[in-house]
Amino acid sequence: MKGHVLIYEKLLGRFGDLYWWPAETRDEILIGSILTQNTSWKNVEKAIAQLKADNLISLERIAEAKEED
Repeated sequence: MKGHVLIYEKLLGRFGDLYWWPAETRDEILIGSILTQNTSWKNVEKAIAQLKADNLISLERIAEAKEED
């Protein structure tokens, strides 16, 4: 299992779904939590919306994307 997924699964198992993070998938939660470390939530929402529009809202798709994507 990938490291980030293992961490997510362990935290979810320990604390359950707290239903406070506005996201549709675990990848979206991870992406949002990374982005919010260096920008405001308003800009995180914009970035996530753009990732969705570009069909890049998964860690795998981001990792595979070319720079021009």
